[in-house]
Amino acid sequence: MSSHHARCRPCAKTFHVSSMGESALKSHQRNYKGGNICGAAVNSNEAATSVHVFMIQSLLSAFKEVAHILPIKTLQGEDLHCMLKKVIFGLKEIRYRVIADVCDNNSLNRKAMKMFLPEPKLSPVYPHPADPDRPLFYVVDAVHLFKCIRNNWLNQKNAGTCFFYPRFELSINEVHPERKMTASFKHLRDLHKEESPLLLKSGYGLTSKALNPSSFERQDVKLVLQVFNPHVAEALATRKGHTDFQHATAIAEFIKIILRWWSIVNVKTPSKGFHHRNVYEEPMSNHTDYPKASFLSAFITWLDVWEFYRHDTGVLIQETLSALRLSAQSLLALVKYCVSELHFKYILLGKVQTDPLESRFGQYRQMVGGQYHISVRQLCETEGRNRLQNALPRMSNDDLRGIKETDSVRDAGTSFSVHVSDADLDELRAQMPVIGYVGGYCAHAAMKVLKCESCQRQLVVTGNTAETGEDTHSLIAQLDRGGLKFPSALVIAVVMYTEVVVRKLMTESTSTQFLHGPNQKNVVRQLTLDSLPRLEDIDTCENGHTYELLITLLANCAANIMLNNLCKQRNDLLRIEKDQKAKNRKARIFLGK
Repeated sequence: MSSHHARCRPCAKTFHVSSMGESALKSHQRNYKGGNICGAAVNSNEAATSVHVFMIQSLLSAFKEVAHILPIKTLQGEDLHCMLKKVIFGLKEIRYRVIADVCDNNSLNRKAMKMFLPEPKLSPVYPHPADPDRPLFYVVDAVHLFKCIRNNWLNQKNAGTCFFYPRFELSINEVHPERKMTASFKHLRDLHKEESPLLLKSGYGLTSKALNPSSFERQDVKLVLQVFNPHVAEALATRKGHTDFQHATAIAEFIKIILRWWSIVNVKTPSKGFHHRNVYEEPMSNHTDYPKASFLSAFITWLDVWEFYRHDTGVLIQETLSALRLSAQSLLALVKYCVSELHFKYILLGKVQTDPLESRFGQYRQMVGGQYHISVRQLCETEGRNRLQNALPRMSNDDLRGIKETDSVRDAGTSFSVHVSDADLDELRAQMPVIGYVGGYCAHAAMKVLKCESCQRQLVVTGNTAETGEDTHSLIAQLDRGGLKFPSALVIAVVMYTEVVVRKLMTESTSTQFLHGPNQKNVVRQLTLDSLPRLEDIDTCENGHTYELLITLLANCAANIMLNNLCKQRNDLLRIEKDQKAKNRKARIFLGK
């Protein structure tokens, strides 16, 4: 559903979290079907123009369910406050214990939450309406705030689209008010422009869509994650001292600050930090949990200092900055309450979000034929079908046994001729850090299949013997938290040959035939294997793994990466071309031509 005023969500637990969201309807009309009229607003004699949906989600399990659907004409803060109290009391009667309200930063939601105090004001904690001795935490949705930070950055009107923020030393969680840093969004666009012709990029993930989103695309958090990602930060860090990237270090630091905050507030599974080897992605188990609680406390100080600057430009708008600070304060208080009072072993802060309700809105739209605006009747009917689906058995992996994958391409690459020369390989020398990083992943993928220690010695070098100072392994060394692989020369060669093969297949003479073929991955893999000289004298290991098997697995993984990057690159170029045509068309209209 589309948000008319915004989406507010509450959180309830057995302990649950309760969420609520507002969505516009496709038609402001009543509908008669099956003997009843549907579509009237509960707070007006007119037809409903939007719907508020309240959802609860458990903090201790995967349970989440819609608690109430409210068709409305218009809604005031007082009305929303009264309805929120009724929902909380209703949930209490069926033994659901609400401990937090989660919502976006819309003014209607803020007004409704303020009224939980005799003298209305914003606070991270309010007296619980069902029991004044218990707290009711007010949390602003982290996903909403994440998008707001990016949008605030995009909306800066100064030269270079810059944020001017205080220095935050992440290694010791210390803020330096006297040191102002400059984070220029223009440098991100320059980085993308510089690397757009390349198949392998150090700023992996940056796209034209992420850097120039439309109003609709600004709602997509995936595009925000393309800007705030560690690969972009490291790509900028390597450009320190370049005249075209004078603020590269400051931008990298700003991205890392926001990424660390996001890592802490977006933990949805207990093992996420273990698998990613990132202590900040582990669940919070104590309100003094170092270093996560230490960072959040320093983050609040950082926001206070930034607000104190009182610049006219280069800062977060007041609403976003206040909501960020309030959310960090309420999450720290929520962790303390859950661990100390409710005796939780840990709390997953990623559950204190509105994502489940957004997901439910998406299901509503898809189940009525992919419509963005839906009617009250369609919403109620799809909610009923959703509940029925939850009661039906799901297909397991055992049901898929007997289904075999087929490979229809047996003579892949026979119609193409690609020669890889030393000059082609020399052109890639400037990209060796990225090639090394991709090679590490290819080696990791091959080792997962082989599970062989003998083959592992042929594919990777240990951290002790890897020359982390050289270009090939420098990017891996910067990003490594203990789990990345340092590829051997054999793996590096396979990746380089694969890149050259894909680049040559996309020349004007062969690109049409290649793209219209039945299985491009097999073509690339076969041409890579045909072009690659025997680089190592590797015998068959004790487990029967041959040299041919090793390079086939490596070429298969490298081909997947190159072709995936190729599609993203071409899509990005198409978008840039489309945007340029639109600008030219508007310019002609403006000039009267």
